[in-house]
Amino acid sequence: MSAKPQLSRLGIIWTLSFAAGLTTTVSADPLSIYQIQYTTSLDGSSDYDGQVVDCMGGVVVAKFQGTRPRLILQDPNRPDGWGGIQVKDWIYPYDLFNDAQVGDWIELANMLVEEYLGTTFLHRQTAYNPGYSVVGQGNAVPAAIVVSVSDIPAPEYDPNEDGWFVANHDAEPYESMRLIVRDAIVTEMDLGKAVDNYRLEDGEGGACWAADYMNDDVGPWGYHEFVDVGRHFCAVTGVFEQYTRIVDGWDYYQLVTLDTAGLAICGDGNADGVVDLYDLPRFVECMTGPVCEAGGCWPPAWTQPPSLLPIEHGLMMDMDYDGDVDLHDFGGFQLIFARP
Repeated sequence: MSAKPQLSRLGIIWTLSFAAGLTTTVSADPLSIYQIQYTTSLDGSSDYDGQVVDCMGGVVVAKFQGTRPRLILQDPNRPDGWGGIQVKDWIYPYDLFNDAQVGDWIELANMLVEEYLGTTFLHRQTAYNPGYSVVGQGNAVPAAIVVSVSDIPAPEYDPNEDGWFVANHDAEPYESMRLIVRDAIVTEMDLGKAVDNYRLEDGEGGACWAADYMNDDVGPWGYHEFVDVGRHFCAVTGVFEQYTRIVDGWDYYQLVTLDTAGLAICGDGNADGVVDLYDLPRFVECMTGPVCEAGGCWPPAWTQPPSLLPIEHGLMMDMDYDGDVDLHDFGGFQLIFARP
């Protein structure tokens, strides 16, 4: 890995002029993700929107190549919200994107804070020294936050505006953070601006929207093979983001899955889409593992799953959703055995 410029710690304000004539400023000191993301604005816009800043950064939790590479960083010191941000690296040959690996702590310099379609981004700039530093490797990926689907509610159709809108932006603190919803059923598909969203409902009338466009195990803009109307998930894990384009009648949040491990079918310990004898070792692990009281088998407590059992959490084995894996769950495992 080539050496990268270190971040400036000078307590001064730089005035910068873009080629297009835009004048903005670099913050005097590096900002935390929290400082960039936290806002009281009703639309969720960052107070630093349009400014070029240095950022203390966070741990890389995901990389999305797409046609425009980006990283997702999360600050493990902010488990309650305002702790995640997405970083665009659109400068060929994408040094930042290629150098950064999941688990690296990345610090950033000269990044434009940009509100794009409802999500706050740090956008790497071409006009200035594109400083970034990998200051630590092998960090644990911050644990996903367990929320209810009603905490990240689905939009509702407004016939007067002929569009889909969330009632409020109370879920804004979770933007670009990893979340988990539990005990949810797919009830609708082919939703959203790109017709790739699906609706997850719990048993209490709550619902949220999800999508798989960042999922490593899915083609572009498709659905994961596990997603189908009527599918019951014990857990769905993903990165939370907003899509807003009011002029076209869209303003919604979506939970974007990253891999097959993010779609936990009850009892399916090896993620092959069916519950059978091959899942029994994973159940035994979760029931007899080192931390199986309430919260056991959740990340990061379950840190060393065998390579042949790639699921990062044991939520799919908690059949009664009480936060542990025990004999009560084994009864549920038997009931769904050999059923897709």
